Amino acid sequence: MENKNFFNIENIETKNLNTNTSKKKKIFITLLIIIIVILLLLLIILLYLRRKYNEIKEKLGYNEPWNDLYGNKTINIPYFNNNKIINTFKKTDINYNETIGDLNNGKDYDKNERNYYNLYIPYLSTKRKDKYNGILLFIHGGGWQKGGKESMDFLCSRYAKMGYITATLDYTLLINKYKDSNIFKNLDEITSCIENIKTQLKKQGFDENKLGIAIAGTSSGAHLAMLYGYSIKNSPIPIKFIINIVGPISLENNYWYKLVKKNQTLEKIESDNIKKAINDKKIVQMDINITLLKIMNLFIGKKYNDKQLKEMIKDKKINIENENYIELNKIVQNAFPINFINKNKVPNLCIYGGNDETIGVAHYYKLKELFEKNKIENELVYFRYGGHMLESYDTQNGLNAMREMHYQILNFCKNYFKL
Repeated sequence: MENKNFFNIENIETKNLNTNTSKKKKIFITLLIIIIVILLLLLIILLYLRRKYNEIKEKLGYNEPWNDLYGNKTINIPYFNNNKIINTFKKTDINYNETIGDLNNGKDYDKNERNYYNLYIPYLSTKRKDKYNGILLFIHGGGWQKGGKESMDFLCSRYAKMGYITATLDYTLLINKYKDSNIFKNLDEITSCIENIKTQLKKQGFDENKLGIAIAGTSSGAHLAMLYGYSIKNSPIPIKFIINIVGPISLENNYWYKLVKKNQTLEKIESDNIKKAINDKKIVQMDINITLLKIMNLFIGKKYNDKQLKEMIKDKKINIENENYIELNKIVQNAFPINFINKNKVPNLCIYGGNDETIGVAHYYKLKELFEKNKIENELVYFRYGGHMLESYDTQNGLNAMREMHYQILNFCKNYFKL
């Protein structure tokens, strides 16, 4: 009996030991499963956070370069909010450039030494030739007297990466080197360039009847873009919209006002008018009358000499009663975009800087008033800290402003072009 009890006790202890071991195994397995699940959840969270981090990086602009209007500075500004860039490039011929696509540089559109243009044809457009119609033509700035198409190459390549055909042209500068230069000849040159672009695209299989073009420019190039888009009735390719980046709408002195104090806030710029801003001493007329007269004279082919121009100034102001000025002003009115806005319904994207000391801020006000009066579809973007080159990269406002300009351009392309 004693032995039997002894063995029973031993069996019980062994059984209890096995039971405890089994429980420990279950606990261990359970804990292992929990740890694995936690690790998987952490991995999922990390992957999610990484994706969000990349999106934030993209929004903050750490991925793609952006220059000022002439490529003088570099800052990282994204293409898209969703971090996706359309692959529009494929090697098709000897003109292929891995950062641009098919680049046809230096195509001449006329016999003048300044009549050349660059044409960027992204691969995406060649895949949809039967439906494609989006072309952006960029016109360089430089006060009508300097500059070249190369300064617009970075904008052309940027929007070509979005799948749009882009181009930029040289035009006859209004300088003594070119004896027959005038602003109206520039308009004819733009027409010739567009005709040549149309011919080139037709040769490559694009449907000429479906093509549409946006005329874009910076500074004096924006002036030409507006003047062409507003005044030319029969463009070789129909104009879908105009992009005006810091362009002057007139050379009359009552349009040239700048902020009294740099970085001054115009809290109610969306509703203010010029008279109110003047009365509140927020803006002041710029002292550049002789400069404006010289440019007006260049517009009509240098009809007046320096002595005659100086005689148009009286008490540091333009003498509107001077006979030569009356004649000059009468002719040059046809070179001011503002005089054609009420006759044109082309949609407009206009971009100006609050710290612009080259053309000032009044052009923004005037355009806003005219667009509202004539019910013209438009988008006016005001960069509070932006100068004439839309700089101020050292401020978050400057970064956001450049992004906004880029997104607005893409929005106009999306709305008025077909891809």
